[in-house]
Amino acid sequence: MVNTLSHYGFDGTTGKSNYGGRRTHIIQLLRDTREPLSVTEVAEDAGVHVNTARFHLESLVDAGLAERRQQPRSTPGRPKVLYVGILPNQTHERAQGFRLLAEILTSSYSQTCEQPIQALHNMGMAWGARLAALKTVEPLSEFEALKAVIAKLDALWYAPELVSADSHGILTNSYGERPSDLHGFDFRMRAGQQAIVLNHVPFGGYRHGHIAHVNALNAGLINGMLSELRTTVRVTTIMYITGKDHVVAPLISVDTHTWIPESIVVEALPVH
Repeated sequence: MVNTLSHYGFDGTTGKSNYGGRRTHIIQLLRDTREPLSVTEVAEDAGVHVNTARFHLESLVDAGLAERRQQPRSTPGRPKVLYVGILPNQTHERAQGFRLLAEILTSSYSQTCEQPIQALHNMGMAWGARLAALKTVEPLSEFEALKAVIAKLDALWYAPELVSADSHGILTNSYGERPSDLHGFDFRMRAGQQAIVLNHVPFGGYRHGHIAHVNALNAGLINGMLSELRTTVRVTTIMYITGKDHVVAPLISVDTHTWIPESIVVEALPVH
């Protein structure tokens, strides 16, 4: 049974998106709500079970992205546990400062580097490998590795989805949904081929025309994690839809001994 309600969430920084991850949704709830929220309130808003909401909230506390508070009581009984986000709202001047810093660094690097696409992809791979540093000596299956990559991207507010193409090239997510924002585009994927969709990119480069360079970095982050997790799938082409905040990164199996990271292709898909 497809639970479509649980899949609706926020895009991580700018408002509601139909395809945000659950934890991204909950992070945004905490960051945009002035008052602390109870587990029940978060569960109702996110469309998930109370136990699922509690699991995500406690994970955010462990990650330093939220903190617990006790609701004051004037009558006997155990006080209710409430949660509040640590990070400021995006309208906060400190958050805007970080976005400006990202814009400045992206713009400067793009203008001073001879091959910014390749350089930013390799830089992203280095950071992706650090993000996915193995905690076990046992290699993960491809399914487990992709699940780990999606979880990490979700924690970084990319609102990611793992999708696959049907026989007509239409992308379908794990809920059986066909994201309407991706209809009508030719991603040149064969039936059964998987892709990672980023429904939000949480850092700068868009307003000043460096979207291709930012997405080279995005591809590098994904490939760095996949490499560190010892899989044979890679992103060789990453596609973004002009004027929209959706990025599609098809996954293909490669010979990891001969694959050249510098061969990454960043492609713009114009809106019809």
